[in-house]
Amino acid sequence: MSRDAAPPIPDRPPAGAGIALILLLSLFIGGGLLSGWLFLANAREVIDGLSQPGRPAIINFDSIPVIVSGGRTRPTAVPGAPTQPLRPTPIPTPEDPLPIWDGKDRVTILLLGIDQRPDQRGHPTRSDTMILLTMDPLNLTAGMLSIPRDLWVPIPGYADNKINVAHFLGELEKPGLGPDLARRTIRFNIGVPIHYTARVDFQGFERLVDAIGGITIDVDRALLDNEYPSEDYGIVRVYVPVGPQHMNGLQALRFARSRHADSDFGRLRRQQQVLQAAREQTLNLGLIPKLPRMFGILSNSITTDIQFVDMLALANVGRQIASTAITSRQIDDTLVIDANGDGTILIPNRDKIRPMVQELFYDPAVKREAASVEVLNGTSRDGIATTARTALQIQSFNVTRADQAARSTYPRTVIIDNGSGKKATVSKLATALRVAPENIQTGARLASGVDITVILGADYRGVQ
Repeated sequence: MSRDAAPPIPDRPPAGAGIALILLLSLFIGGGLLSGWLFLANAREVIDGLSQPGRPAIINFDSIPVIVSGGRTRPTAVPGAPTQPLRPTPIPTPEDPLPIWDGKDRVTILLLGIDQRPDQRGHPTRSDTMILLTMDPLNLTAGMLSIPRDLWVPIPGYADNKINVAHFLGELEKPGLGPDLARRTIRFNIGVPIHYTARVDFQGFERLVDAIGGITIDVDRALLDNEYPSEDYGIVRVYVPVGPQHMNGLQALRFARSRHADSDFGRLRRQQQVLQAAREQTLNLGLIPKLPRMFGILSNSITTDIQFVDMLALANVGRQIASTAITSRQIDDTLVIDANGDGTILIPNRDKIRPMVQELFYDPAVKREAASVEVLNGTSRDGIATTARTALQIQSFNVTRADQAARSTYPRTVIIDNGSGKKATVSKLATALRVAPENIQTGARLASGVDITVILGADYRGVQ
């Protein structure tokens, strides 16, 4: 394996692990795939104690015979699934006050789903699911970006490969490094800061959905997969008809992971449907205020680096975000080039992907100030102003010009506020470009009207 110079690793929050993250991720960014793991150990007791009000019946797809490799027969649906979805009402137990999230900046988490069977524990594996979950706590909006696993990209420190190989290579280099290399790879290629990671496996996902009483999805297109891989390395037939379907854990997992019925892009869309359905079910349970009492439940199914107090604070923000304020996007077939014509190698069309990334991952303060920025090359290195402009535009800075500075001997990168007073944008630029406070200056208004001038110096090492 070739090793190239990797881009700088972004600052990482203090490490911490808690199963509570699973619930929080879904609620504060509008997901739901993770919601409920927090209370896996006691959720059944909670749910059993809730009253179950009546509700119009929802179709529960029937069990149909399927042929498994080896000649055995297995039903598609798991016997004993409820014939009606349950909408529990919260039990009247005291609620603990949740901490207040005092941050104003966007928070982004990389969710990694790992397909690892019990006999593969301890061995490096690729990431099967990659979703960026993001929240703007200032404007109370959220978003999801699903990334196809066959996207062909540069992997920091290694040769180009499929994006899901990054996790494998990290684990191969050092156990536990997989999420960090996946984070750096996606950050390098998508261009947005990623503050936290969470890695989960699919056995835990099944238990989650079962623990919250299943999820309901209004299926808009029938799904038929004659070659769904089973846990024992066989094949099962999966069929989900059109209409509202109530699914248990195994059914939801198969619905989210199947790719033979259509494509990997259809799979990404279904995963987001599952996320939204799980979020709604968890909110219906009213468990967010009870999180502090549920902490302490740990599981081998998750690895994360978010502190518990931050989980609680973000969950407190998340329950204020309306479903209509959640934007779901995916890198689909309109944003890639199918190199082999069969979906196995997808080349990202970065010019088309960039506007979608800007839509989802804008900085709240930068967006509000709407400052115009020019980037000038104060060195003899060719093309760095243009490269920096592109990277800053991805982070939603309004860069209107990239050019050569009057001289090429600047030892340090300089940011000049041309009398605009737009301090938030200046601060964000300083962070993105690693500019020390002593290199931030205030100038007079320019005839061009540009608010902020950035002059790249010899110390410029890219946009972080």
